[in-house]
Amino acid sequence: MTEMLGPAYRVVQFLLLTLGCMSLFPRSSAGGEVALRERVVPIEWKRFDRAIQANEDYHQCAQILLNSAHHNLIWAPGGAERIEKEWRDLTGRQAHDVVRPGCSASFGLAVVLRTGVFDEQAVGVSEEEALARTVRLIKAVVAAHDGVGWKYPWQSAFWAAYVCHGAWMLWDDLDDATQEQVATIVEFEANRFITPGYRVPYWNGRGGDTKAEENAWNTTILQLACAMMPGHPNVPRWKEVCSRLMISAYACQEDMQCDVVLDNRPVKDWLDGYNARDDGTVVNHGFIHPDYMCCVIFSVQSYLTQSLAGQPVPEAADFRAASVYRVFVTHNWPSPPYKEPGGTIYVPDQAEVYFPEGTDWFAGMISMYYLMDCCADALDWDSDLPRPASHWMRLRAAEMLKRQARHADRRHFAPGEFRGYPGREQQFIRLLSGAFLFKWLDAHGAISPKKSWLDQP
Repeated sequence: MTEMLGPAYRVVQFLLLTLGCMSLFPRSSAGGEVALRERVVPIEWKRFDRAIQANEDYHQCAQILLNSAHHNLIWAPGGAERIEKEWRDLTGRQAHDVVRPGCSASFGLAVVLRTGVFDEQAVGVSEEEALARTVRLIKAVVAAHDGVGWKYPWQSAFWAAYVCHGAWMLWDDLDDATQEQVATIVEFEANRFITPGYRVPYWNGRGGDTKAEENAWNTTILQLACAMMPGHPNVPRWKEVCSRLMISAYACQEDMQCDVVLDNRPVKDWLDGYNARDDGTVVNHGFIHPDYMCCVIFSVQSYLTQSLAGQPVPEAADFRAASVYRVFVTHNWPSPPYKEPGGTIYVPDQAEVYFPEGTDWFAGMISMYYLMDCCADALDWDSDLPRPASHWMRLRAAEMLKRQARHADRRHFAPGEFRGYPGREQQFIRLLSGAFLFKWLDAHGAISPKKSWLDQP
């Protein structure tokens, strides 16, 4: 990951890109400026006002999400207060551990509040109070952005995508000033990727630092910008760089000769390199890292974002995603040379996954794999696999419910689990809310079809 280059490098890079962003759209003089928030098209929730047939998988996912909301609504006031008081002094890892959780929880709680799944008894507070806590958290986080990406520019577009997506879902509950801040952040972060100084990064088989996950997560702000502000003059450029990042993220070397046309262009013409090994795996932190293979879901998130806006999903959105899932299910890792006991990353009849070369995160962090399973189930990535995605999806759902039942506040992690990241419970609700949104949109028959979004005005 790019943090290996050091914070000074990233800050200089960010400042150069910021100067480019500022020149993209000179603001008109006082009195003649149109508020950026007026470009935002709110979600038309009436499109989803119909009865649905929800199955047991849907109800299980909803229960896990509500349990997580229970804990995060307890956490939210303190999380917001800390950001309000400390944001001016936060730098580097401090911002990562304080601001990023607020972005994640904002998105997760907004999903709970807007999809009709809210249950006062399950979450422990009234809907009015839950909304107030979520709005306060959103306001604290967006105020802290302050035009400098929370002083953590390497991930700021990723964080912004989640807090601003949550804000978009709660748009009519935000005051004008907060709406303007949100729209400004979305435009600012999206414009960073269309400045003359920006280049899509590639691994190209060198070292142990794939660029797969950062390319994938940077698509999230571009997806959102196109969904929220479809009439913005920069939409064509946002879409083009988004498609390029989506295809680049998990491209293998062989894709540099691929003639398949996605979003009006052969795959090979989108690429200047590759980020995955020939077998579809990625190397990060110096070893084969399944957690970072899962990050393909950030590009796939376009199925959620564009569907909420009633827009087509770009053809590039799930490029190589089904291949990554196939590797999880079918690729065998013999031991030795790989760690005992060997086998496939997805272990039959087991919720937790196998790490061929170990992990430096938490081996029991199954929520991201659950989200992958939900995507595979909804998008038919499992149609020719030896076991359906639902096999692991249900195993993981049962395990997550079991873990939450250990705690009165329904948190997921016990002391000592995933202790390296203070925002683990907020990451959990972000992942579960993505999984639930897939199920919710699917149940409504509202997942948009794929087509070249570059054909759209």
